[in-house]
Amino acid sequence: MKKLLSLLLSLLLTLSAASVTAFAESAPAEGAQEIIDVDEFSADAAPLSDSYTIVDEDETLLEVEQIKAPGVTAALSDTAASSYYTAEFMIPETNDKVFLTGLTQDNVSEITQAIIESYTEGSDFSLSNLGFIDTEKTWAEDGDDNLCWAAASSNILTYTGWAAQAGFDSTDDLFETFIDSFTDEGGNVFYGVGWFFNGIAGQGSAQPAAGTGAYLPQYYYGELVENFDLDTAGASGLKTAYDRLHDGYGVALSVDIYRGATNEGGHAITCWGFVTDIRYPDTNKLHYKSVFVTDSDSDKYSVQGGKDRRDVDDVMWLFALEPVEQGALDTYTFHITDQQVAVLSETSTLLPYSADVPYETSSDATLDPTNTTDICIDPFYLTDDSNVEQSKTVFSPDDDIYFQAYMANISDVTYNGGLQLKITVTDESGSTIYTRPFNYSQYVSIEPSYSMAFNMQSIGKKLPVGDYTITAEFNANHSISEAYYYNNKRSVSLKVRESYLLGDVDTDGSVASIDATLIQRKIAGFDMTLDANAVVRGDINESGELDIMDATILQRYLANQEILYSIDVTRFYD
Repeated sequence: MKKLLSLLLSLLLTLSAASVTAFAESAPAEGAQEIIDVDEFSADAAPLSDSYTIVDEDETLLEVEQIKAPGVTAALSDTAASSYYTAEFMIPETNDKVFLTGLTQDNVSEITQAIIESYTEGSDFSLSNLGFIDTEKTWAEDGDDNLCWAAASSNILTYTGWAAQAGFDSTDDLFETFIDSFTDEGGNVFYGVGWFFNGIAGQGSAQPAAGTGAYLPQYYYGELVENFDLDTAGASGLKTAYDRLHDGYGVALSVDIYRGATNEGGHAITCWGFVTDIRYPDTNKLHYKSVFVTDSDSDKYSVQGGKDRRDVDDVMWLFALEPVEQGALDTYTFHITDQQVAVLSETSTLLPYSADVPYETSSDATLDPTNTTDICIDPFYLTDDSNVEQSKTVFSPDDDIYFQAYMANISDVTYNGGLQLKITVTDESGSTIYTRPFNYSQYVSIEPSYSMAFNMQSIGKKLPVGDYTITAEFNANHSISEAYYYNNKRSVSLKVRESYLLGDVDTDGSVASIDATLIQRKIAGFDMTLDANAVVRGDINESGELDIMDATILQRYLANQEILYSIDVTRFYD
C-alpha cells in the first residue's frame, strides 16, 4: 500500500515557508522511456537514459525528463554535458500539482531520491547546497546591499543561457560584475537585463560606470525581456509567470515588503516553480497555492569573515500564497517572516537563448540605442474593418484587408523624419505576389519610449483562398541610421478561406428547419447529395461528425430555447 507523500509541500495550508526542492515529470521524450520500480531506484546507480519513469505498483510516481539539449542553455562549467531539468508531478492523495524548474544534471538524482524516500518512508525533506541557481549578497557592506535586482537578473540570465553566451561561468561571476559596475542603489530586473545586453541604465536609482555592460549588443533587450504587472492582475498575472516559466523563460518577481502598515521597500527574487490546485482553472486565483523562489538575502549572513558567496548554501524556498483584494490591489501575498509580508507587484520574464533568436547582422547598425535612434514596428496587425482595432488572421476572399503598424522609438534619442513602410505579401511557397510602399508623413517627431500609429490602410488587393504572410518593413534600404535594423520588420501569417454560417447545412444563406431535417436524414442513411463541407457546417457541437445532438441543438435554437452553442454565426472553412 502506498504511503502518503509527506513532503513539506503537502503541508502548504499550515506552513508559510520551507526550504524544499523536488523533481519529476516533463514533456514526453521521443522513443520509449526507461521504467524503474520505486524499490529499485538509487541515486548512486544512475538510470541508463536521461528520461525515465519511476512507478509504484504500476502507477506512475515520477517522470524525469531532460528538457534542454546539452549546451543550448547550459550555464555550468561543463557546457558539453550539462542540461536543465523540469519537474512536474501530483502529490499523492491531494489535488496539488508541483511544477519546478532549474534543476541540473548534478542534483537531479539526489532530489529524485529524496522524493522517493519521503514517499516510501513517510519523512519530510529539506534540501540545500545542491547547485541551485542562487547568488547571494554578503553580510558586510561591500557594495551589494541594494542590488537584489542585479542578483535576480544574474540568476535568470544564467538559467536562460545568455550569461554563458557572454562568457560567464556562473551566476556569482555575473553578479559580481554587476556589483563592480553599479552604484549600490535600487533598480529593476528589466533594466538589469538591458544593461547586460546593451549597456542601458534605465530610470532606476542605480547607475552603471561608463563603458560597462553591453555584452551581447547584437541583441536588443526589449525584444527579449518583458515586464508584467502583478499588483492589479490577480490570477492572470501569475498565469503569465507560470506559462512563461513552463515555456523555458527565466522569471523574476518583484515584491513590496510590509511590516504591519509600514512599507519597508521593494525586493526582487527569482521564481522557479509553483504548487497549484488542479480543482480550479488557471484563471482562478485559488489555482495558485505556493511559489518556489531563491532569494539573494536568504543566506547572506553566512557570507562574512572573508567567506566567498560561492561557498554558502544554495537554498530554494517555498512560500504559501494568499490572494488579496483591497481597492485597486488584486494580487497575492506571502509571509517572509512572522512580521514581514511580501506583496507581489511585478514579474520580469526573459526569453531563453537559442540559435533561432533573431539578432542584428547588418554592419550598418550602430548597436548603440543610447546615442542612435531606433524605430521598431510593434505591434503590426491586420483587420477587415478600418474602424475596428482588432487583430484578425482569417479572412474571406471578399474582405478588404487593412493593416495597422505602430512605429515605436526604443532608443534614448528622439526620432525626427518621415515614416515609410513597404508592405509585401507572399504565398505559402514564399513567392512574392504583391508589394507596395506606404508613406505616413514627410516629417514626424517621436520621443524616446513613445510610438506613432501608422494610419489604418488597405493593402489594396483582395486575396484568393490560400495561406499568406504579410510583412511590413521600415527603412528597408538603411537610409536612416539606426541602432538596429532587424527589428524594422514584422510579419503576420493569415489564411483566406470561404465563409459559411454554422448550422446552414444546405448553404441557402439562412438557418432553418430544413437544415435540422437534412442532418436527421444524413444520420438515418438516406441517399442525398451533400457536399463534403456539409459536416463542417452542421457540426454544431464540434464532435467531428453529424449526430443527433447537432439536430437537437438546432431544433432548440429554432424554437428560441436556450442553448450553449453559437449558431447562425460566420465561420471559415479550414
